[in-house]
Amino acid sequence: MHIPLRRVLACAATAALAAGGLAAGTAQAATTSTAAAPAKRLVDDFNGDGYRDVVVNLPMHRTSSLVNSGAVLVLYGSASGLSSTHRKLITQATTGVPGTPEALDWWGDDTTTGDYDGDGYADLAVSGPGEDITSGGTTDENAGQVTLIWGGPDGLTKHGATTAKLGTTTDTHLQTGSDLVSGDFNGDGKQDLVVGTRGTRETGAVALGPITRTGTPASVKPLGLDPGISWADPMVAAGDLTGDGVTDLLVSWTTGTLEPTDKIHVLRGGAGGFTDAGYLKDATGNPLNHREGSPLAVGDLDHDGRADVVVPQPEKLNYKGQFVVVYGGTNGQDATRKPVTFHQDTPGVPDSNSDVGTDLFADDVTVGDVNGDGYGDVIAASPAENHSNLTNPGKVTVLRGGPGGLTGTGATAFTQSTSGVPGVPLADGSFGMGVKAVDVNGDGRSDALIGVAGVDEAGVNAVDGGLYTLPGSSTGTTGTGAKEFTPTALGIPAGSALRLGTSFNH
Repeated sequence: MHIPLRRVLACAATAALAAGGLAAGTAQAATTSTAAAPAKRLVDDFNGDGYRDVVVNLPMHRTSSLVNSGAVLVLYGSASGLSSTHRKLITQATTGVPGTPEALDWWGDDTTTGDYDGDGYADLAVSGPGEDITSGGTTDENAGQVTLIWGGPDGLTKHGATTAKLGTTTDTHLQTGSDLVSGDFNGDGKQDLVVGTRGTRETGAVALGPITRTGTPASVKPLGLDPGISWADPMVAAGDLTGDGVTDLLVSWTTGTLEPTDKIHVLRGGAGGFTDAGYLKDATGNPLNHREGSPLAVGDLDHDGRADVVVPQPEKLNYKGQFVVVYGGTNGQDATRKPVTFHQDTPGVPDSNSDVGTDLFADDVTVGDVNGDGYGDVIAASPAENHSNLTNPGKVTVLRGGPGGLTGTGATAFTQSTSGVPGVPLADGSFGMGVKAVDVNGDGRSDALIGVAGVDEAGVNAVDGGLYTLPGSSTGTTGTGAKEFTPTALGIPAGSALRLGTSFNH
């Protein structure tokens, strides 16, 4: 059985395949925190201090030399932003975390956050799609599982963890947790968890909250989608596209190739369950496609109370790349507004498609309000951008949202040559290997988290990776005050080939 790790190798033009691990351990009991819950609830504030925290997915981490056993790196937010000292590396060998690290589990392949038990602290869901499950003397290879790590006043791992109980199935090799996303999909005010499965005609399930500290949801329901193919690899994203206060779900799948065959299915959330709203459509009325390896981004770009969808298409324009914005409406997609395509020849975007190379513009995309004006902005990565007489040093571009939606006007671009950004451009450095927009210092403006394949640090392997943070400001993303987080500074040995910064929590 093979596991295509979309997020791990998203910056490349090809997808990687890897085999799954060994038997899973049993869940350990968790203790509930008795401390008062924080007054301000954030879906990604694990310790209740009012600052958003960040999870860096590390499925290629080696625990005790076990290849790709996996890990997650938690970086806690603060008034001064992220710090290399306020961090926590978590594996299945961490005290309180269920299971045992084994080769090729890919634990940490995907993560999502939400207050699943309703105690006021954000919790973390971690996928391990390569986990093998042994029961009754029979081993289901690549069955996969999802670990829930409970938040509390001391952050993660101090308040227990368990394995999510997602029901039974007759299918095998499901690779449970191939994709994760959180939201309130039935509008009851409780956080729910959607778990993608891969490798069969099943596409996944939704675990409705609250979820108890034993990992038992209020109920588990199948997504009920049949992709019409014998092998499905679903991707999920969430947001309130209709503006009714209930989270809607976006589901797409692929046949396992890199051809642009992904149709984006819209499931409207509601008290009675999901309502099928059909596929997102392009400007010509045909189903809109996007490439495997590039997750959708969701956010309100025009401040109308409805989330909009950013569909990355980095293989378009001969791999120069583009993305499409679909505006939300009362039934999921606004039928009165045509989707708009953005690329490096869009007026205002500070680049062009006439240069040499395959830029992979929009290989990763994220939405956040970088200047605090109430409109979502888009950060689009171009990890294969050539500049500074180098091949693939990479670049990111920030495009502004506004009353009319997203525009290229006023767009800005950042590289490791930009004033204030630490380090120097490196050949195959792939600045923009992964991107995430999140306000980590509580100033009301989203900061840009940017992954790179390699940093300017002696002895660092080209695929160890690294992480940069570029602050948001009243004028938008800026290099002033930018920070660099090298593997060494984060306590990760050189030569680990972790691809640090490739993907983050949803």
